[in-house]
Amino acid sequence: MRPLMSRRLIPLALALGVVAAACAKAPVAPEFGSGQAFVPEVVDSLNDAGRYPSVAVVDGRPVVAYFSFAEKVPEGSFPQTRPIGLPTIPGVMLATVQDGIWTRGAIAIADQISNVQVAFNPAFAGSVGKLTPDGVTGLQLVADASGGLHAVWGSASGVFYARGSADPASTTQWTVEKVTNTPGIGPSLAVDAKGTPWISYYTSTSTVAAIEVATKGADGWTLETADDSPGCDGCRTAIVVDGAGDPLVAYAGGPDATASVRGADGWTTTTVERGGAGLGVSAAVTADGEVTLTYSTRSEVHAASGDGSGAWQVATVAAIGDAATGPTATSVALDTTGAMTVAWSDPGSSASASTVSAATSSDGKTFTPIDLGQNGGALDPAVATMPDGSSRYVAWYDSGPQDLILGVDGDVAGLAIGKPSPTPTEVAVPSGAPPQQCTPVVDGKVTVVAQGIAFTDGSCIQAPAGEPFTIVFDNRDAGTQHNIQVFSGPQVSGTPTFSGDLVTGPDQVEYQIPALDKGEYAYNCVVHPTMLGKIVVGETGPTGATGASGATGATGATGATGSSGGGAMVTVTAQGIAFDTSTITLKADVENTIMFNNQDAGIQHNIAIFKDSSMAEQLFSGDLVTGVGSATYTIPPLPAGEYYFMCIVHPQMNGSVVVE
Repeated sequence: MRPLMSRRLIPLALALGVVAAACAKAPVAPEFGSGQAFVPEVVDSLNDAGRYPSVAVVDGRPVVAYFSFAEKVPEGSFPQTRPIGLPTIPGVMLATVQDGIWTRGAIAIADQISNVQVAFNPAFAGSVGKLTPDGVTGLQLVADASGGLHAVWGSASGVFYARGSADPASTTQWTVEKVTNTPGIGPSLAVDAKGTPWISYYTSTSTVAAIEVATKGADGWTLETADDSPGCDGCRTAIVVDGAGDPLVAYAGGPDATASVRGADGWTTTTVERGGAGLGVSAAVTADGEVTLTYSTRSEVHAASGDGSGAWQVATVAAIGDAATGPTATSVALDTTGAMTVAWSDPGSSASASTVSAATSSDGKTFTPIDLGQNGGALDPAVATMPDGSSRYVAWYDSGPQDLILGVDGDVAGLAIGKPSPTPTEVAVPSGAPPQQCTPVVDGKVTVVAQGIAFTDGSCIQAPAGEPFTIVFDNRDAGTQHNIQVFSGPQVSGTPTFSGDLVTGPDQVEYQIPALDKGEYAYNCVVHPTMLGKIVVGETGPTGATGASGATGATGATGATGSSGGGAMVTVTAQGIAFDTSTITLKADVENTIMFNNQDAGIQHNIAIFKDSSMAEQLFSGDLVTGVGSATYTIPPLPAGEYYFMCIVHPQMNGSVVVE
């Protein structure tokens, strides 16, 4: 498999909650054939994204947590701009995929973003604003039995625990608690059957070096010392709850792979393997409570199975390079049958030479490699598996372009994750622009305002066919450059037919737009490709609220214009997990058009129409739209009557369709 191309090599835009190349044509879905295959994908390529990834599976889909920071750029270059609607950096990020489309949000960011709802409803924690790439010491994400998420991360400021939802549209905010002020290295997290979190980490101060374990009780966090003389080879811990309900923490105890188990009499330490073992340790537990550890020696990756009370059964997974040349990390996941998936980093001779590998085993003794393709510069591997073992997920941080990579190993015929993330070519109507009608060209002129890194006034322009006109461009973003470039069709692709000079705000210029044929044309800003608008060109010059075809009219609470097919053209906007109307009015026995605008950044919505509120008979279901984004739905002819509509992702968003 050829290596993934660095997305730092081309201009980037992150819009509608997906990463895509600015002004590029939509990628063609690759043909993987059939059978077993590993399909990698860039989850997040904006800024420095992906350090210490951790993957959990919730409701059959992968959810990945990771850090994101401002990237380091060469002198004279500029860092990537983060589009409005994305979480701020630094941040503890969260992403999930559904139907092949990634939604990116956060677990925690420093402060609330005014008028922006970030996916997953993150916590606002000032400590997050102090995170640095060199100051974070680890991150782990765990799903409990009910599908709730728990996370732990370490930094120079201490150890932090968070709890929240895997639903991008959750109305329950994530919460963050500080576990300890002492810097914790290599933190790990487990959740027992009662939902109680257990956190382990290595800590070292001027007076003590220890493996500490923290647990949450009614009166706050209780800290215990599992080992007060552990050494710090790799400085990484791994904690699970065994079959007896007792926490077990594994680590490199000096020269040995070591495990400490908490029983009735306190913590008991046992040796898993002697002789330079235990580096980059990871742990998982089977349904019957047997513990599996993975770690590296100086030259091999090993897997050990046991219950912490007796001898451990050790098997060799793979040979690696000399671990003395760089950091080694492992990750292990088990499905319900006990089958094992292991990933590990091979340090190579430098960070750029580091690679990630993976293997599977059904018996814990023999291992079959997974071909991950070329991945030089890969660090921090993390694995997760579907409960039935049908798919395995492997994530890592690509240190070259500073991207988060996640791939799935499974039957390619059913891999939704194999779909490429779409290019942001659909024109979104920005928040603040009147969604119900386009701004007409009057006396040969129309005004477009750029403010807040978005086109506000004039984001949709109505223009006459065959007549040149003037755009009065008003850039109100002080010190920021914008322009307008118009494309030859309804998508941002190909060579622009018009490209205006850059304008540094606040300032105004007049752009002379050449005559356009009847149709729809997309426009954007060359500096900020996520600033999108459209020009609707009719047969004759429109006046007032005239539609693109010259017809007029108004129906429905959302406002509508007549369409050339005789049906209604209605605009519906989703914002704040709600539709802007409870009634959609359409014309009977003809096709109707709904212009759907999703203003909820990073959140998926759609419109589905049913015969009635029982939802027993579906009449129409529009494609899901990830906000901020838009879609045009063509509604098939319906007989006169009253119907029911809703968003299939958020059923509380609903109303009536009146067809008359």
